[in-house]
Amino acid sequence: MKRLFTLLFGCLCFSATNSNAQMFWVENFESGSTAGEQVNSYVGLNGAWTLTVNADPSYSPEATSPNLWYVSCAENGHTAGVCGTGCAAVSATATLASLHIGSNPAVFGDIGASYDAGGTCGSTTSTFTSITSISGVCVTTNRRAESPTIDCSGKSNILLKFYYIENGDGANDDGSVWWYDGTSWSLLTNTPKTPTGCAPQGQWTMDTITLPAAANNNPNVKIGFSWVNNDDAVGTDPSFAVDSVSLSVVAPAPVASFVASISTACQDSCITFTSTSTGSIDSVRWVMPGVTISTPNANPLVLCNYPSGGVDTMHLYVYGPGGVNIATTTITINALPQVTIAQTGDLLSVSGGYPGYQWGKGLPPVAISGATNNTYTISTSGIYGVEVDSAGCWGFDTISVVAVGVNPLTASGNKFWLVPSGNNSITLHATNAIKYDVTVDIFDISGKQLLEDTWRTGSDVKEINDVIVPPGSYLIKLNSANTSEVLKWTKQ
Repeated sequence: MKRLFTLLFGCLCFSATNSNAQMFWVENFESGSTAGEQVNSYVGLNGAWTLTVNADPSYSPEATSPNLWYVSCAENGHTAGVCGTGCAAVSATATLASLHIGSNPAVFGDIGASYDAGGTCGSTTSTFTSITSISGVCVTTNRRAESPTIDCSGKSNILLKFYYIENGDGANDDGSVWWYDGTSWSLLTNTPKTPTGCAPQGQWTMDTITLPAAANNNPNVKIGFSWVNNDDAVGTDPSFAVDSVSLSVVAPAPVASFVASISTACQDSCITFTSTSTGSIDSVRWVMPGVTISTPNANPLVLCNYPSGGVDTMHLYVYGPGGVNIATTTITINALPQVTIAQTGDLLSVSGGYPGYQWGKGLPPVAISGATNNTYTISTSGIYGVEVDSAGCWGFDTISVVAVGVNPLTASGNKFWLVPSGNNSITLHATNAIKYDVTVDIFDISGKQLLEDTWRTGSDVKEINDVIVPPGSYLIKLNSANTSEVLKWTKQ
């Protein structure tokens, strides 16, 4: 015997249950006994517990005076991180009685998780120096405390959770956890020894074990706690104590999957991503590094106007009661060709080498039949545009050609340009203050007018705010009574 009386300790620690587990069976060992009630006499809320002697066929058979399983508060149950005690009032960390291994009534009986390490077989002296002349008191122990039958019908992914303290002597004096499938008993785990900083009481620890798949939907499950010890007089308290045993159904994590409407797209295209995930799902989140997604929790997600060409990876995070799962796929984004119309006299041109071209006139430009080369010779004034095809992706540019006798805005050397000055703002600049009020119109590439404003005479700067449009390319047309100019704005 390594511990002769109980002590109170002040260790305190809290532990949390799995947030995704739904408990359906609990055993707290509330026997009402302060000491001495053996497990085969204990009847809990779930029914009677039983005892099997010589339960572990790999270990030695029991001797005449083995250590016994008791259900009492002589070893009080506690939550994880708390030092063991004798009987204690119920609190946030104390849970009354526990199932524990104590010594044989022929020695000291139930004084908590304190066992007789032996050394008396064939001797006239016990390991307890106060007890003599008890030849034949052999304490070799091999016994398993077994729960009532647990109906796990309709249950799967079952999690066993319990709190325990354990010491002993390696595999010689050792505790373990077993389960019964309706036919035979099998070892679940050989529980690790718990921290010894609270010697000799031991520090309570939580353990969790997922039951084998054979327990799923099984109406004949049992849980067993085994203790074995030899009689070599070597071993250290505490022995083995268990409390707050529970079975829970653990929701499995969802399985993430999704489909994309296309796997290759142009920079200004839209792709629809649709989650096809299965399982219990609370929410989804889409992430594509380098791309801003304004509605990351939408399903389906429509994503348009990619900032650059290349290979992008879409990640889908799927969240559920059982956790999170991730699926990914790659999307190839083809960059839009960047074209600028150059004018040499009546000849308009863009760089060559693209598979296709289409010139047009007006705003928006109307296709000119047969104008499908990289050059076009104008015959009348107006606004001209060209679309350039690159692997099915189209880039465009426009230019304004002023009719004879009409003074362009640049007639006095004025030049115009724009600078994005904010997420939804632009600033127009002129090299010289304008001499006429200028109407400013903003169009999308389909020709839809989005905004109209006026640039007043005498200023060389015009700020336009609250241009709330999605990323893409837009045309800004500057007009007065006798002038015309078109600028191109690409919003990122």
